[in-house]
Amino acid sequence: MKTVAETLFALITSASFALVDGFGKHGEDVVMSCMVGQAWNSETQQCVDTNA
Repeated sequence: MKTVAETLFALITSASFALVDGFGKHGEDVVMSCMVGQAWNSETQQCVDTNA
């Protein structure tokens, strides 16, 4: 019974860490918001003015 409890505890603990980590998807699908009059430039990775 002790082994079952330890295994269950390890499973629950490891699952919670996987959820907190986002399943290893750090930096993917990042949504950027720019101020009004600006747009996101994916090449320079920054907001740029849309007024030419």
